[in-house]
Amino acid sequence: MNNEKWPEVKLKIKEKFSKLSDRDIDGVKGSIDKLTSKVENVYHYTKGKAQTECKPFTASLS
Repeated sequence: MNNEKWPEVKLKIKEKFSKLSDRDIDGVKGSIDKLTSKVENVYHYTKGKAQTECKPFTASLS
C-alpha cells in the first residue's frame, strides 16, 4: 500500500471494512499482512477468508 497516499487509503479501508476502528486502521500502517490480520480478528474470518477479502482490495489501491 502506498504510504504517500495513506490518508486516502485509510478512508478506502474504512469504507470496505467498516467494522475496523480508526485505531485498528492506524495500526495497519500500510502493511497488507497487518490489514489481513486485523480483518481476520475483527470479522472472525479464517486466515484464508481474510486473505481472499484483502488481496483484491489492496491490489486495487495500487
